[in-house]
Order: sequence, then C-alpha cells, then structure tokens
Amino acid sequence: MRGRTVVALLAAALLSVGTASAGAPPWTGRWTGTYVVRPGDTLSGIALRYRVSLAQLAAANGLDPARFLLIGTRLRIPAAAGAALDLAHVVQSDPYVHGAVGYDVSYPNCARRTPAASAFAVIGLNWGRPFTANPCFARQWAAARPPRSVYVNTAYHRVLLRHVTPECAAAGRSRPLRPAVQRAYAVGCSEAVAALRLLGSTQPLAIWLDVEPGNTWSSRTALNLATLKGMLTQLLSQSPHPVIGVYSDAASWRRITGGWRSLGLPEWVATGAPDPPGCPAAFAAGPVWLSQSTDGRLDADRAC
Repeated sequence: MRGRTVVALLAAALLSVGTASAGAPPWTGRWTGTYVVRPGDTLSGIALRYRVSLAQLAAANGLDPARFLLIGTRLRIPAAAGAALDLAHVVQSDPYVHGAVGYDVSYPNCARRTPAASAFAVIGLNWGRPFTANPCFARQWAAARPPRSVYVNTAYHRVLLRHVTPECAAAGRSRPLRPAVQRAYAVGCSEAVAALRLLGSTQPLAIWLDVEPGNTWSSRTALNLATLKGMLTQLLSQSPHPVIGVYSDAASWRRITGGWRSLGLPEWVATGAPDPPGCPAAFAAGPVWLSQSTDGRLDADRAC
C-alpha cells in the first residue's frame, strides 16, 4: 500500500460497487448487521467475507454494481441462508492423466529421500494435525517433480476453538444453525485459513482434505459435517478457487460424516491394499480421481 501516488490514492477512495440503483426493487429479506466500507474493499470481497452472494448484497442495499460508492458507505449485510455454497455442484476439471502413478509423502517421511521417478506427487502440509506445519514440507515440495499437490489434515474438537479467527467466528454465526454447529463451522473455516497461510505463495495443482479417524472427531456427525463444510467453503471462496478434493475411505467417511452422500467434489480413495486393480468406488457422490495403495513404506497413488 505504501508509495502510492496521489492519483492512486484518489482512485482507491472510490469502489466499483454501485450507488443506489434507480430501478432496484426494495429489499424484503432479513439482514444480520452492517458494514462500513473501507479503503481497498470491493463489493465482491465483502460478499465473500459474509458468505452472501454479490447479487444479495447489492439488492439489500439498492446498489448498481456498475457504479461507484464512496468509502464510509454503510452497507446492510443480508442473512446468508440463501447463499450457501452447493458443494454437490462445484465444477472441477480433472488435472491427472488416467493411469499415471505418483506418490504421497509427509512428515513421517522426513528422514527418507523423496522419490524422483513419479508422474505426480502429493505433499502433506501439516504435522498430522490441523494448525501445525510439516517440518520438511519445503524440502519435500522442492524434491518432488511437478505436478505437485498438497493434502491438509482436518479435525473437530472443542480444544480447536482456540484457533478460530474473528472472521470465521462471524461466518459461523451467520449460518442458520445451532450455536455448537456454528462453532464447528468456524473451526473448519479457520483450519482452511491456517492452511492457506502455510501455503503462502506455493501454488499446488490441487488441495486435498484428509478426512480419517486418525484425527479427533465428534460422536455428533453434525459437528463434523459443519467443520468440513466450513473448511471447503473457505477454500472455495478463494478467487480463482483452487482445485479441491477429499481423501478418505468408505468406512471412515461413514464414521465421521454419517455417510454424507451429496458431496460432489473429487475423491482420493484410500484402499490400504498393496496395489489394487482398477479404481475403487466413490465414498460420497464425487468422481474418483486418485486411488491410494501402500506397501507399508511408501504410499503409491494411481490416477483413475
């Protein structure tokens, strides 16, 4: 922000988010609060922050997105119930070549040499738990041959509430859910924020969410589902949104989510077998992109 010219500063004082639209119908829905426009804000960015659509935010304030609004304008934030991301219909393009064989490594492999001969690689970002860092991620990432993806750990436990960011807490409260479920949503949102912070400028081919019983989960699947939805929605709110998939197996998925079948994101299926023939069935409703096998020393992955 420093070193801007006077012209740039003046330009920043105006936002392309519209003034009152003459033909806009009056807003008849509910709103959850107000927001005062600050330098650097955009209407689309504010909409993403509060998990509402751009059209909803514009309609709630009688705005024409093609026109300008001065900094200091007070915006009404509409209730977000109608703007929930439809995770069953997020379009993803499969970047993997059918039949290609790669591998995945993380912190347990820090003492091993990263394999060089591989069609692709998936590197663990965390040290086995959300809000932690794989201490050898940078070395494993650098040693892997592109294309490279990452996987991040997911979990829910009340102790993780201490990591919730103010923005994710607000996102959880904006959901028409019970307070405990709102808090679980905020935990997942914050796990995504922490993962993006760890990634920094690293640009993976895909981000995979590791969903397995090795991490802590609630016996109430509604809390687990809210955590995953908060994490997925936060990741997919990035512009442009990264390719997002989910790693699990059928038994673990049922145990953690109760069998969430409407999730249509790409799947990376853990088989546990040394080298299974073909590709396994999906554990949710998404396409199977990767199948994982293991020989007890290294995890191998096949593109389906």
